[in-house]
Amino acid sequence: MDEPASYPANPNLVFYPAPVLRQRAEPVRVFDQALRDFCRRMFAVMEDEHGVGLAAPQVGVSRRIFVTDHARRKDGESPQPRVWINPVIEAPTGTTVYEEGCLSFPAIYAKVTRHDRFTIRWQDEHGEPHVEQLDVGAGQFLGIVVQHELDHLDGIVFVDHLSLLQLGLARRRLKDLEAAYRKQTGKAGSPLRR
Repeated sequence: MDEPASYPANPNLVFYPAPVLRQRAEPVRVFDQALRDFCRRMFAVMEDEHGVGLAAPQVGVSRRIFVTDHARRKDGESPQPRVWINPVIEAPTGTTVYEEGCLSFPAIYAKVTRHDRFTIRWQDEHGEPHVEQLDVGAGQFLGIVVQHELDHLDGIVFVDHLSLLQLGLARRRLKDLEAAYRKQTGKAGSPLRR
């Protein structure tokens, strides 16, 4: 029998180059009240930071969980909060380019190439399975959010997708984040190597 996971009571956003952002997250096997409470706390962090998505590694928890509310970016649209656990993308086709940012990389924005259409399978906070087809080209912004957050669960951050030119433009901000992390922790963390 799997042991229940331990989740922080007061999760805080972590910033590049925190090593947890580079780890492949562990699957969730126990769907209990502690998990559901943690998901609620993740929504609170995401809302406080004015995000549309947040992955568990971004609050220091290496589990395959993310939350989204992609409708937050549009005035007048009803909230659409969702919990995504153990997600898997299948049958990706086409590509699209979208300008992205990341709560763990404040003040850095760049165009990233993503899949245009795909099927995603996941479980909700109760362990119920779901499947949905997303089509970014048809206006489903959720498809961008899902791909960005799923990368976090695989230890991939959005700046990994940038060209050398794009990285050059972001380099000063990345160095500032690295210096702040060193000052706060006394460690180098896991900085980009290119």
